[in-house]
Amino acid sequence: MDQKNATSTSEELDQLFKEWEREEEKVDLSDLRPSDSLVFVAFWALFGVVFLQLVARYVFNNSPGWTEEIARYLLIGVTFIGSILAMRKGSHIAVEAVLKYVTGAPRHWLLVGVDATVALFCLWMAWTAAELAQRTNQFMVTIEVSKSLVYWIVCASFVAMTVYAAARLIRRLRRREADALHSLTLE
Repeated sequence: MDQKNATSTSEELDQLFKEWEREEEKVDLSDLRPSDSLVFVAFWALFGVVFLQLVARYVFNNSPGWTEEIARYLLIGVTFIGSILAMRKGSHIAVEAVLKYVTGAPRHWLLVGVDATVALFCLWMAWTAAELAQRTNQFMVTIEVSKSLVYWIVCASFVAMTVYAAARLIRRLRRREADALHSLTLE
C-alpha cells in the first residue's frame, strides 16, 4: 500500500470515529423507568462485592470465600435483568444486513416475523428456566441460598422480555412501530 492510500484510509477512519463519537454523545436517559432501577441495583451490588474482594485480597491478603460466587451470580442477574431494559428499548444487538435492502411491505412482514420469533423464543426460555428452577435443589457452595433463586431471576427476566417482545409485535401489527433500522449506518 502506498503512502497516499494509507493516508486516505487513515483520514476516512478518523472521520468514521468522529461521527461515531458524535452519535455516542447523544445519550438519552429520559426513557428510563422505575423498573429499570433493578439492573442498577444489581450492578452496584456486583461492583460492591467485587470491590470488597479486591480490597480484601490485595490490601488485607485475606479474601472472603463467598465474594467470587456471589459476584458470578450477580453478573448473571445484571445480564438478564439488563436484557429486560434492552428489550423494552429495542436495543438488543441485531443483524440488519437484509433489512437494509428490503423496503416497504416485505420489510414490515419480515420484522413481524422477527418480533414473533423473539417473543416465542423468550417465552420458551422462560418456560425452560422455570423447569430448571423447579428441579434444582442444590444450595450455593459458600452460603445457604438455593441455586434455584438464580434460575427464578432468569425466568422472571425472560417473562418480562416476552411481555415487551409481544407488545412490540402487537404495535408492529397495528402499524404503530416504525420499520426503520436501529443501527448507526456509516458508509
